[in-house]
Formats: sequence, structure tokens, C-alpha cells
Amino acid sequence: HFKGQNLKDEFFLADCLSHDEIESLVKRTGEIVYLNSRKNEMGSKFLELFSDMGSAAQTLVMVPVIFENQFPIAFVGLMDRRHPIRLSKREINDADAVLSVLAGHIKTRVYRKRLEYAHESMKSIVNNAGLDIYVSDYHTGEIIFVNESMAGRYGGMERVLGKNCRELFAGNEGGTGERDPREDAPEGEGRGSRVYMWDYQDPDGRWYRALSSVFRWTDGRLARVVSGIDITENKRNEELIRKMAENDTLTSLPNRRKFVADLAEGLVRMRKHGTTGYLFFMDLDDFKQINDTLGHLTGDELLCTIGDFLKGARETVGVTYRYGGDEFVILAEDRGPEDLALIRDTLLDRFNAPWNLKEQPVPCKISIGAVAIPDGDTPAEVLIRAADIAMYEVKRDGKHGFRMVNRASEEAMPAAGAPRRA
Repeated sequence: HFKGQNLKDEFFLADCLSHDEIESLVKRTGEIVYLNSRKNEMGSKFLELFSDMGSAAQTLVMVPVIFENQFPIAFVGLMDRRHPIRLSKREINDADAVLSVLAGHIKTRVYRKRLEYAHESMKSIVNNAGLDIYVSDYHTGEIIFVNESMAGRYGGMERVLGKNCRELFAGNEGGTGERDPREDAPEGEGRGSRVYMWDYQDPDGRWYRALSSVFRWTDGRLARVVSGIDITENKRNEELIRKMAENDTLTSLPNRRKFVADLAEGLVRMRKHGTTGYLFFMDLDDFKQINDTLGHLTGDELLCTIGDFLKGARETVGVTYRYGGDEFVILAEDRGPEDLALIRDTLLDRFNAPWNLKEQPVPCKISIGAVAIPDGDTPAEVLIRAADIAMYEVKRDGKHGFRMVNRASEEAMPAAGAPRRA
């Protein structure tokens, strides 16, 4: 305080010194700046600066506090406002020693404050980033850091810090077939670590996507950082999109695209386990006439009703797909000859009766072609073509019947000698 006035908390050197003069101060790092005369250009500017702040300074002895960016952030010094004083060399050295110690303390405190601010800022970022984050000792699995979001899901900091992550988060790591991220240990100092990603579902049914990598913790030990973000909504949307892509919008049966994928997977299973099965190709009889006479809305209602029946009969006949239009296919895996008659009769008997729609009962029969799948080696397109040809044989012979081939490479032949017709 000087004459009831306060010195400013801060000032900008650029307001009173040129760029070259500031550089001159920086180059004198660790040396005292002795400004005792208005005859000295830089001294005159500093004296005027302090005088403008109400100090009426006449003599200044200062040491700049220089940081890593080579720019002074503060000055530590002594000031005399009575009259200019010329200090001896010894007095300057004594002042330099004292002020340099003070400058060192100030620099240390500024560094500490900066670290505290940086630490608090980092904690705030980590706790409000919308991520679950923890760091564990790579070898022991001890959790050495966890953010508030992650700790909150497992009972709080005291229940997480110091615990073994492999026990605490059992079942939440390495999901969806990913390799265990703990296997990713850098070989040698300074080597980068691969980032692993996997999805997992917690006991509450929520889905998370985790990222993991190995690095050196602040104390030098090998550590692993894992972050996770809630992707439950994404998973639901993905499942909805998948169902829309794989299901027929009218009947809700799986569609042709899903059939092609399932048949390919089924053939792999049959080849692996040595099982057999059947493929059925079905076409509704005279469906165009129903559309033309009763209208397309009635035709759509009929398709939906048939779809509901086929979904309900899945355990008996197999998985039904809407192939397109009024065509359906059934994939019956792991079925033998004893199942064939049951499947055939279930389908033909139901289609022999009318379908009860909202307005009226509507008769609609069916032509079925089938092919045996004796193993998983026959190409899918060959099987589909054989069943399709067998179905058209039924159409040609009078409709509403069943015909199959035992081998896809053979010409379609009637089961038990002739197509069955109503």
C-alpha cells in the first residue's frame, strides 16, 4: 500500500516495453535487474510504470520469474520511493541472493498451483466425459484409479479402489469373442500398445463398449486403462435395424435374405455334426385369383394369417421364411425320414381347410416341393433349385400336393409314388 493506493495485481509488459526489451529481460534469467535511474531507458519505463500504479518508485531492484516458455510471469523485487539510491556491487549481490530465493519459492508455488488446477480440470473432464474409466496394475489387477461414473456403478470409490479388477468386473471383459486385453503387454520401454475394443452386457442388461490399452503409470509400473461407454440405445437400434433387414414387413416372417444366410450356416452345422434335414419350397395355389376377386387387402390379410400359422408350427415343421410374393420356404434341420410325413401332413391338412379372415373364410391351398439334405456338401443354390422344380411338378399335376427328391442332383420324383392331392 502506498498513500492509500494498492499496487495492481498484474500488469502486461507489452504495454510498457518493446518486444526487444522483453527479450532482453528474459536473457538475463537468474540475474538481478537493477533499475535506479531515469537515465536508463528500460529503468525509466519501469519506474514510470510503478509510478502510474501509485508507488512513486525511485529505485527498483528486481529478479524476473521465468517459466518454460521463456517468458516472465512475475517480478520479485525491492523498491524505494523516497529518492534514487545507487547500490554497491556487494549490496546488489546480497539483494540478488535474497530475491532469487524468493523467486524460486514463487516459481514452486506457481508450479504447484498449476498442477492442482490441471489435476482438478482433468478430474472434472474424466468425471464428466460420459465414460466409465479405470486404471489397473497390469500384473496384479489392482485398481489404482477409477472415475466417479465407474465407481458409482459398483458401490462407490471405497468399494473399487484397491480391489482386483478381474474379480470386481468378472464377466465384463473380453466379451464378444475378443482376446483378453491383459495379453497385450509392450515388449520393452517406449513401445506403443494396441488398443482393444469389445462389447459387454452388465447384470442389469445394459450394453457397454470398452476400449483398453497398456501404458506406463506415473510411478513407472505397467498399467492398463479401460474406458467404457453405454451403448444400450445403439444396441437396441442395431437390433431393430437388423430385424427390419431380415424380416418380412407384412408377415413378420424372416425374409429371403435371412433364409440365404441361415441356409449357409445350417449347411456348415450339418457338415460338422453329420446331421440331415429337409428344404421345402411352397407356393400358394391361385393366390392371384384371391387378390383379383377379394382385393389386395384381403390377400395381405391371408398372407399374415398363413404367416402366423407357420410361425406357430415351427416346432413341427421347421423355420419358415417368406421367399417372396406368395412363396414360402421351410428349413427343417436335424430331421430324419420319420419327421418327413409329419411335416407334409401338417402342412397339407391345414391348407386343405379354409382360412378364417375377418370378413369371411377364404380357401387357399398349397403346392409343396421338397429336397432332402443328406449332408452339408450340396451347394445351397442346387438345393433351392431342386425344391423349386419339385414344387412346379406339383403345380403341373393339379396343385395342392407334395413332391420331393431325395438327392438334389436327381430329377424330382413323387414321394411314395405320386403327389398327394386333396
